[in-house]
Amino acid sequence: MAQKVSAELLRALRTSSAAQWATPRLSNKCILWQGIADWPQPDIAFEDPNTGATLALEFKPPNQSKREYVTGVGQMLTYLQDFEFAGLVLPERSHDGFAIAEYIENVFQSELSQQPVVLMSYGPDVCDLSIRRALTARVGPAPAPRVRRRGTFWAYWRDLSNYDLFALLKVLDAKPGRSFDQNFHSFWISTVLKGKAKNWEGQWRKKSPGSAESPERLNAKYAMRHCGLIGADGSLTSTGLELLQVGKIYGPESDAFNMLLAKRVLVDGNHLELILWVEAQTRDMAPRKIKTSDAYLAAIDAELVKHGIIPPRPAGAVKPHFFRDEAKLWNKLGLLQRQSPSKYFRAGEGYRFDWRMIISAVQHEGHDY
Repeated sequence: MAQKVSAELLRALRTSSAAQWATPRLSNKCILWQGIADWPQPDIAFEDPNTGATLALEFKPPNQSKREYVTGVGQMLTYLQDFEFAGLVLPERSHDGFAIAEYIENVFQSELSQQPVVLMSYGPDVCDLSIRRALTARVGPAPAPRVRRRGTFWAYWRDLSNYDLFALLKVLDAKPGRSFDQNFHSFWISTVLKGKAKNWEGQWRKKSPGSAESPERLNAKYAMRHCGLIGADGSLTSTGLELLQVGKIYGPESDAFNMLLAKRVLVDGNHLELILWVEAQTRDMAPRKIKTSDAYLAAIDAELVKHGIIPPRPAGAVKPHFFRDEAKLWNKLGLLQRQSPSKYFRAGEGYRFDWRMIISAVQHEGHDY
């Protein structure tokens, strides 16, 4: 539901006169926010590359208690520490029939009249949004922009296998006082250069002493950071420690480890939102664009750029598109329905997602470990 609202609001922002609730600092050049949030994490976020303006929204689903919706006001206000604007999207009524949107609107008018926040409500159709309070200009300077990544809102995952991830988690746990770069170098020396690293299939891999370390180090840092396994300082988070514990008990090749990893990738790494965008764009795609895997990847990337989901690739970029290896990761984690063990792209269709597996991973709880 949050993704549907995100798509509707992004479309409105990118249509010159459709977003009358916004300010001129949120223009028709807006895209999805491409940063990494530790905490708090907004449900929906946008940025304007031209002005630098950012907007974070808290989305509340229907049939919740009044307390849940009032809590959303506090969550929204915390976003103003990191974003120029913030907002709350909630249903018109709480689960007991109380007119919660009207109540919150009164709170906005009396207590938050000077804050740069927007309030929206919806009825039976989540995309039929009513603007109860439009944005106003922020008084004073906006917070400094969050750290940007490589132009994607989802976790950038490239070279790291489940085996190497587990080995790296152990190094980070054993030497908590050092930086991520220092710990990765230890992993590189003791594991990769000595032929003790493994790919997803469990086959040994070894790099020669002259191989460049920095590309794999950066890819690992981006992946683990965005999936919530390490914090901004490079140390293990509670979710990183949980995944490490599961690996110690069951092994990195186990269903338990990979199910928990899939949850981190889907939820914290925003791959669930990416999958929803990919499905939506594929539905309207001409069959000729889905004839081959390469053509499909290029078409998906073009559609994501067209709709403001990712920015255009910079001039002179080495790779032709952002969306490239994500499906390989989904395949390794069992999130795609395969035609064969090594074939998951379907000509004329694209990817067929295993929604039973995806839902199981998102709802997975590891407390019994």
